Amino acid sequence: MGIVFRQSVKSSIAIFTGALLGALTIYLSTLFIPKQEFGFRNNLTAQAVVGGQILLFGLHNMLSVYIHKYVDGDKRRPALVTISMVLPFFIIAIATVLYILFKNPIIALFQPQDIPFIARYFLWLPVFILLFAYQALLETYLISQLKVAKATFIREVLLKGLNIGLIILFGYGLINFDILIYGTVLLYLIPIALLLMISLNTEAFHFSMDWSVFSKAERKDIVHFTWYHSLLSLSITLMGNLDVLMVAALSPNGLSSVPVYSVSVIVISFLLIPYRAMLNSAFPVLAQAFSENDMGKVRNIFVRSSMNIFIASGAMLLLIVPNLHNAVAILPRGYEGITTVVLILSAGRMVDMATGMNDQVLSISKHYKYNFYISIILVLLIIAFNWWLIPLYGVNGAAWGTSIALVIYNFIKFYVVRAKLQMQPFSKGTLSVVLAIGVGLGVGHVLPRIDNPFADAIYRSAVVVPIYAAILLALKPSNDLNEYVAAIRRNKRLF
Repeated sequence: MGIVFRQSVKSSIAIFTGALLGALTIYLSTLFIPKQEFGFRNNLTAQAVVGGQILLFGLHNMLSVYIHKYVDGDKRRPALVTISMVLPFFIIAIATVLYILFKNPIIALFQPQDIPFIARYFLWLPVFILLFAYQALLETYLISQLKVAKATFIREVLLKGLNIGLIILFGYGLINFDILIYGTVLLYLIPIALLLMISLNTEAFHFSMDWSVFSKAERKDIVHFTWYHSLLSLSITLMGNLDVLMVAALSPNGLSSVPVYSVSVIVISFLLIPYRAMLNSAFPVLAQAFSENDMGKVRNIFVRSSMNIFIASGAMLLLIVPNLHNAVAILPRGYEGITTVVLILSAGRMVDMATGMNDQVLSISKHYKYNFYISIILVLLIIAFNWWLIPLYGVNGAAWGTSIALVIYNFIKFYVVRAKLQMQPFSKGTLSVVLAIGVGLGVGHVLPRIDNPFADAIYRSAVVVPIYAAILLALKPSNDLNEYVAAIRRNKRLF
C-alpha cells in the first residue's frame, strides 16, 4: 500500500495540474465566450462524455480487468484487444443512423432560443462521441498496465492545454465560433494518437481476428461482465454530466444557465483529485489481489485507500469552501450563483469521498451485478430529482437533485459492500477526519478578509490547511499519512 500511496501522490500532482488547467479553461471561457455559446460548448462536451460511455458499453472496464487474466503469449489477449478496439466503430455507425432519423425530436428537447446551435452542429456529436470513446478506452488500458503517469499527463495536461489555446485564439478573434467547435472535437485525435503509440509498445497490446480462442463459457462471462459494467460506467458518468444536460434542457434560461453550473462543477472537480489519483494507483493492485483471491490484501487496500481519499478530499474542501468569495470576486458579473451551487454539491461529494472505493470493490468481485442494479437506481434518482427541482430552482435545483441522489446511492453501496464482502470504509479515524474538517471550516469562516482576492486566498489557505494537518497528525487517523510524513522528514523530499 505504501507504493500505491506514493504513486497516488505523483498522480495527484499531474491531476492537480490538470484541474488547474481545467479551472483556467473555464475562467478564460467566462471572459472570452458569450454565455449562450459557452453553454453550448460545455453541453456538447457533456453529451460526448455520456455518449462515449454508452458507446464503450463497458469495454474499457472489461479490457482493464480481463487483460490480467491471460498471461503473456495467450492468444486470448490480442483477441480481447481487437474486440475492444473494433466494436465502438461499428456501434457508432448504427447509432448515427438512428440519431439522424430522430433529429427533429432530439432538437425539440431544447429551449427555442438554443435550437439554432443544436441544429447547426448536430452531426458533430457522433464524431465527438467516437473520439472520446477511443481516448477513454486507450487511457483505461494504459492505466491497467500501470502507465498511469503518461495517461494522466496526456488527458489532464496536454488535452486541456490545447483547449486553452483554442479559447485564447477565439478570444482574440483569430478563429470564429465554428472553428472553436470543430477544434474542440478534433483535438482528441492528438491524445488518441499518442495513447495508441504508447499502447503499441506494451506487451499486451496486439491484434488478432481469431475470436474462436474464447470458449462459449468465456464469451458468455465476458458479455455478462461487460454489460453489467457498462451501466456502472454510465451511471458514474451521468453523475458528473446529467445535471449539466438537464439544466440546458429544463432551465428556463436554457444554455445560458449552463456556464454558472459548469463553473461550479469545475470547482467541485478539485474534490475528486485524491479519489482519481488513488483509484488509478490502487485499482490495478486491487484487481490483481482479487484475481489471486487474496481477500486479506483486498480489505487492506480498500480500508486504507478509503481513509486516504477522505483525508485528501478534506484538504481540498478546505481550499475550496473558505475561498468561494474569492472565486466570485475574480469572475465576471453573473456568476455569483456559484457559491450556493458549490456548497450544495460539495456536501454530496464529500459523502461520496467518505465511502472510498465501493464501486471498484463491487465491480471486480463476484457480486459485480449489484452495481448494475444500484446504477439503475442512481440514474432514476438523478432524472427524477432534477426533473422535479430544476424547473423550480434552476441551477440550485440541479445541485440539490444531484447531491440527494448521490447520498442515497452511496448509502445503498455501503450496505451492499458490508453485507456481501464484509468490508466497510469507516473507522474511528473517520470521525477524527470529520472533526479536523469541521475545525478547518470554522476557522476559515471567522478569518478576516483581505480586499485582494489572490492575497486573501493565499493567506486563508496558509492558515486553514496547516491547522487541518496538525489535527490529523495529532489524532493519527491514517498510518499511511504518518509514514509518508516520516519519510519526508527522513529523506527531505516529497516522494
